[in-house]
Amino acid sequence: MVRLITFCLAVIIALSSGLAPQASAVAPPQTRQLSVNGVELSYIEQGTGAPVVFVHGAWMDLRFWEPQREAIAKQYRFIAYNQRYHGTAAWPDDGKQYSAATHAADLTAFIQRLNAGPVHLVGLSYGGVVTALVASDHPELVRTLTLAEPGLGALLAALPDAKPALDDRNKGMTPVVAAVKAGDSVQAVKFFFDWVNNQGAGAFDKQPEPLRQMVLDNARTVPPFVSAPPPSISCTTLGRVKAPTLIMGGEQSQRFFSLINEVTVRCIPGSRLAIIPMATHPLPYQNPAAFNEALLQFLAQW
Repeated sequence: MVRLITFCLAVIIALSSGLAPQASAVAPPQTRQLSVNGVELSYIEQGTGAPVVFVHGAWMDLRFWEPQREAIAKQYRFIAYNQRYHGTAAWPDDGKQYSAATHAADLTAFIQRLNAGPVHLVGLSYGGVVTALVASDHPELVRTLTLAEPGLGALLAALPDAKPALDDRNKGMTPVVAAVKAGDSVQAVKFFFDWVNNQGAGAFDKQPEPLRQMVLDNARTVPPFVSAPPPSISCTTLGRVKAPTLIMGGEQSQRFFSLINEVTVRCIPGSRLAIIPMATHPLPYQNPAAFNEALLQFLAQW
């Protein structure tokens, strides 16, 4: 049976576009480099204790997790890294290796190179796909798994009642794909953000400047992301996950994502579902206080 946990907080800072994280009181630690699979991955870490590795979504980088850094580092070893091709560094090639399989292999090697034993893994959206692959294929590396609205759309293909949500997703992606074909990656990421944010056109332009800049810095990843082979993850694949698992969803997210959450929690044995209030798909950034509280409560059990 799905266990549903709703975390409500009394103090929330609201903007017309959603929620905005409070400014960090401590500057981010110095960026480090770790060589894996022939590439250099940038990462930051802070704190001590059991490692918690954060994996960002598509068209993002490690900066997305800044609202989590201080809260997690008080009790754990916070680690956030840039997946291959993400961030502002020069690419090792033309992006031809961009795929969930590549990023999962990189994450596997990254964890192994940390030499810190099994880690708590946290992944958002596309990062949730990557972390789910690692957790299913390398259970020895994962202490717990947290999936924030994982981009596991393939799970809905065989569900008749998912057709309206899939149609809405396809409608939302139409201008994104058109912008990519026109060579306008910046417009593509704006269209995509407007759809996943679920608050209407122009939502991107209302976001805090650090978030907008991070997304624009990663607009160059749009073409390889769109052309990459879709990851093949089934309910059977997720059934191989042995780590305790928390699924998180935004209270105001698209039905497409809430359906994926519902199916995922049924596929992963013993997993639980937490709903983050006043948040959509970028939930760790939109309501960091509630997200952090839910995550810390979960991690404390393991």
